Amino acid sequence: MVNPDPKHGRWVLPLIIAAMVLLTYTFVNSIEPADNPTGSTQADPPFPTDATSSTTTLPTDIAAFMVTLDIFQNQAEAYGEQVIEINTRWDDRDALFAETRTALIDLQDEIGAWETSVAQVEGVPPDLAAGHVALVIEVSNLAPKVEDIVLGLEAADDGTLRRAASAEFQVLVDQVVAAIDNIRATAQASVSGSTTTTAAG
Repeated sequence: MVNPDPKHGRWVLPLIIAAMVLLTYTFVNSIEPADNPTGSTQADPPFPTDATSSTTTLPTDIAAFMVTLDIFQNQAEAYGEQVIEINTRWDDRDALFAETRTALIDLQDEIGAWETSVAQVEGVPPDLAAGHVALVIEVSNLAPKVEDIVLGLEAADDGTLRRAASAEFQVLVDQVVAAIDNIRATAQASVSGSTTTTAAG
């Protein structure tokens, strides 16, 4: 039988090219996004403040308060580290009793003053006011706990009371940080809700 199409191979090359295009497209789309060309591995900030963004922009007052919260968190964590350092120096007998007691009392006074600063901070956005009140309550627990550490230092025991109070202080610091994280979450939800409403309208 005579083949009506003597050039039957003419369809092979187009089919191969089409298959290669399809495979290339599939492969390219399966590749993970390239790393930042600057070599930076820093994650995107959770609260973008770029004024050109139409979906993730934070209101100015909330963005400013987020910076304040960062400062508050750093300070609370620093107080936790100070308590550890003071206790470690006493346990290792690198500090005298009077020196340790004075350091703790000074820290208690400093935290008390900081509590006032947290409570009276200006520029709290209305949507975050409830979270700020919760934060103030958590911060107010820190100074009295330092007093418990002082009482433990003065107690006629093997240091158990002091160590227990010190451990409780660290828990309170964690609760302060948790209160700060809750405010951040509320801010994010507020912005996300506003963006959704705007898009729906």
